[in-house]
Amino acid sequence: MFPVTLSLASCVLSEPSSVAPSSAEGELLFVRDGVVLPGGEAGTALPDGRRLLSRSWSPGETVSVGSWSGTAPAQAECIAMYAVPLGDVSRLVAMGGAAPNTTLAFSPDGALLAVGSYRGEVLLLDGWTGDVLARRALAETMVKSVAWSPDGTTLYAAEQSPDAFVHAMDPADLTARWSLRLADIVESSAAPDAEDLYGVYRLPAAYGLEVLPDGDLIIAAHHNWKVDGETVNRSQLLRLSPDGQIVAQWPETVADARLRHPRVDVESGQVALSVVRSAAGPDPADLPVGGVAVLSLSDLSLIQSVVPDPLGPYFTRASVWEGLDVSASGVFLGLTDGRIQLYGSDGALALEEATGAPILAGEVPIHASVGWGFFHGDGVVFSTSNTLIPYGAQTQAHRPPSLHPGENTLWSLGLDGAPRWLWSGPQILDGMTRSDDGAHLVVAAGDRQTDARRDLYGALIFDLSDPEGRRSGVERLEAFCPTQGPTFYAAAMSADGRVAMAEYPYLDEDSAVVGEYRVMVMR
Repeated sequence: MFPVTLSLASCVLSEPSSVAPSSAEGELLFVRDGVVLPGGEAGTALPDGRRLLSRSWSPGETVSVGSWSGTAPAQAECIAMYAVPLGDVSRLVAMGGAAPNTTLAFSPDGALLAVGSYRGEVLLLDGWTGDVLARRALAETMVKSVAWSPDGTTLYAAEQSPDAFVHAMDPADLTARWSLRLADIVESSAAPDAEDLYGVYRLPAAYGLEVLPDGDLIIAAHHNWKVDGETVNRSQLLRLSPDGQIVAQWPETVADARLRHPRVDVESGQVALSVVRSAAGPDPADLPVGGVAVLSLSDLSLIQSVVPDPLGPYFTRASVWEGLDVSASGVFLGLTDGRIQLYGSDGALALEEATGAPILAGEVPIHASVGWGFFHGDGVVFSTSNTLIPYGAQTQAHRPPSLHPGENTLWSLGLDGAPRWLWSGPQILDGMTRSDDGAHLVVAAGDRQTDARRDLYGALIFDLSDPEGRRSGVERLEAFCPTQGPTFYAAAMSADGRVAMAEYPYLDEDSAVVGEYRVMVMR
């Protein structure tokens, strides 16, 4: 299977911190599952005075609403509703730092949008207008995760900081109802120097913040830092009650490893998380280092361990980033070496596909990592990265000499490996976020390393309904919502289809910082 390139329909985008331009008098704009009216009383008011009316339509259909009419396009348009600045990160970008971590979550009713920023702020926005309703700055912190209680009455925020607090906040004013200091479990370390761009990632943190239907929380307390020049790992998976009490933990004692990215499946009563290790000394014999642990969701007892074999000669250990999921079907692994694997509930390998595994381009090995993926219906959906050179390759090449045939692609396969659909375009695919109902997928269009095209940032919206249907990836792409800068991989989608993305600045060809760190909400 090879990627297919396609062109995208034009979309409407606002200028920085402004709303989208008004449509011409009498003209309708066609968005996903709705139309935008220039005025009137029907539908929901948008910040610029227009109205959003929920309505299905088909390409080529003539639609009339009152005195307004229009012919539906082949692909939905996208409007930017509002933008909210998140502060200055130009120094980070100018020094070559990574994209500023940003976390977003709509409240269950969609009325509010919670934002956690790289600069350590928690913001509560009106989900429709972008008005800042509450704002709280946390000390020496990057906000790692925000999440809502099922009833929307509590907002949770988790830090990466010397203290690594998890806060349960009152949405009215963001005051803490309770706080749990994860550094008491996995130890603390000092805040990094200002010149240390990546020092924040060596602080203790909550990796994952999953809120269960009964209100309990699943959190991986994580710490990876140096002591006297040697790397130290401390981690533990926790289940918390809604009042912040620890009701279960795994392992019983803090792990000499790094536990990351827990994935919860309530239906099967399981939670899976990746286990990696960077500390000095031998690996603990009782941990699946380089693999995945599958635990009972109720008491965090170990059900099974999965440790894939490394893909030599370029990789000495298999590794999982966020390409991880668990269900009654088994365990899905997206590996950084470019493979996907499915393991049955008995722990046996059921499927392996080398979609992005290393191949030689001349004398240089190239691969495409699998960073995100999940079960969907009777199959899996995952994405491959742009072309990379394996870290362990003995080559002095700075850039891959050619493109990997499986790079930068969104894939859908059956559990037997049979292809269902795929999509590849000019955007750099950087992260995947499913809607709560599983019917839509938001894929971030991130930073570009190989060319200067600046019209390919934003969010791609795919229809995931009818997963076994015989529609192509092109047909499933509902809209492309462009932004003026690259977007961070974590997005949020409300039940009615609003999409929140974090946009950040980039370096242009003259090494000047262009753009703004802000939240964009689009429809």
